[in-house]
Amino acid sequence: MSLQKENPMKRTSLLILASIALLSACKSSQPSPSLAPGGAEQLNNIRHICILSRTQDPNPGLNKQIAQSLTKYGISSETVDVTTNRQRLYESECRYNLRYNTRGSGNSINYISLLIRTPDHPVASLRANPNIQSSQSQQAEIDRIIGRLLNKQ
Repeated sequence: MSLQKENPMKRTSLLILASIALLSACKSSQPSPSLAPGGAEQLNNIRHICILSRTQDPNPGLNKQIAQSLTKYGISSETVDVTTNRQRLYESECRYNLRYNTRGSGNSINYISLLIRTPDHPVASLRANPNIQSSQSQQAEIDRIIGRLLNKQ
């Protein structure tokens, strides 16, 4: 008889533990940015950022999508070609710059690695595995990733 009374209690306990484990797994699948000391405060103060162009970019429109995402957080941006205008990165307007690297192209981006830094030190970095189903969902996914990088989500 005592065995029957323990069974519902065990089931309830197991159900609660399984729910907690599931929620933890879902939360950990969201990438979190790596922040430098004082990085969160610096991210809140960014108003303009320079996006470094890539010479052989497998995703040539990605810098525009990143720029569009940044505007949603009140950050203006410009793309800087470092091969012809590297000095621009050391001017006060480009105090913060964003560098990115990807694997894959178009709707098949396997991962994206992003770094926000000043000429002196890194501020925040993030590596994410985008979930891009179509070209329409790509901007939404970039928005989500930029939000994570900026520590806004």
